Amino acid sequence: MSAVASAVRRVFHNGRVWTIQGVGTLLWLALAYAALWIREAKAWEIAGSALLALFLVYLAAFLQRTALRVYRRARLHGLGPAQGRAARRPRTIGQWLPGAVLVAVLFALLAWLCAWMGEMLPVAAQKVASWLTLHLRRPVDPFRVQAGAESVIFLGPWFLFVVLWLPLAAAALLGEAGLWRSAARAWRQARYWFATLVCLAVGYFSFWKLAQWVPKLRGIPGQTASMVGRLALGYVIALGAWLVILALVEEAIASEPVPSLDDTQDLTPQ
Repeated sequence: MSAVASAVRRVFHNGRVWTIQGVGTLLWLALAYAALWIREAKAWEIAGSALLALFLVYLAAFLQRTALRVYRRARLHGLGPAQGRAARRPRTIGQWLPGAVLVAVLFALLAWLCAWMGEMLPVAAQKVASWLTLHLRRPVDPFRVQAGAESVIFLGPWFLFVVLWLPLAAAALLGEAGLWRSAARAWRQARYWFATLVCLAVGYFSFWKLAQWVPKLRGIPGQTASMVGRLALGYVIALGAWLVILALVEEAIASEPVPSLDDTQDLTPQ
């Protein structure tokens, strides 16, 4: 069985991960939205906002680490009893803290880069349209150029976060012995690049196409039911695509046949 088919199989055979990720992600989104309403005008409000931000970071890490560990346990169990029995060797703070700090700093830098690219997109579209108009000898609408770029704008976050950053984050969460060495295993696999791109495209376009689709229904109850159903279906598809990406990155960074330092039998974060 190919690695991609095996990853999909592990995702669909672990309903507990679907429940944890589905409910946990909705909770994370609700708390993130609530954080936007904190005024931060007083010291206690600033402190509350900071604590909420730290909890959001912890919750995001816990959700992804739980899924990664379940998929690793399922994969090792499929390789045989000897591989499925990983010994418990807790990591000290000196082992995991440097990698965690590095991953957090890289995430902040990449998030800033994505925001900067989004701000520069209209300017770049204007320049490209002007260049095309000059060389094609016919007017090119910059808004059409920008719309075309926005239709594939997910390629930037895919490369920065899924291809480059996610293997580092997964290696840190799973306690791989060598952070960069583990991530490089995924970077060298063209299969990982292609499979994650397909998953991200399926999740991204499915959600937004369903969200933007407005069927012709009469009455507010019918329209409301349609909206809720479309958003729920899009959310499930996007969630499934993300879980497949996590299963893929878990296998891509793994060093075989030696299990990592992490305790894959225990789902409680250290």
